[in-house]
Amino acid sequence: PDVIVDIRGKGLLIGIKLVPNNRAFMGIARDAGLLVAGGGENIVRLLPSLLITHAEIEEAVSRLATACEMARASLLQAA
Repeated sequence: PDVIVDIRGKGLLIGIKLVPNNRAFMGIARDAGLLVAGGGENIVRLLPSLLITHAEIEEAVSRLATACEMARASLLQAA
């Protein structure tokens, strides 16, 4: 709740509403090895291939968790 406010969408096309600025989070996600797209007011979008495997989904979720932890640490340092 201190990084992700809401999750929107259906299936694999998901928008994630964030507490931190979405541009800052995009950089953090990239550092964690995850590419996300910007999508409006503090939202990033996950746009996986339709041919994604279960293992790749698990890896993406792990990298997203890492990015959230990095963003959380960044928010705590800024406070």
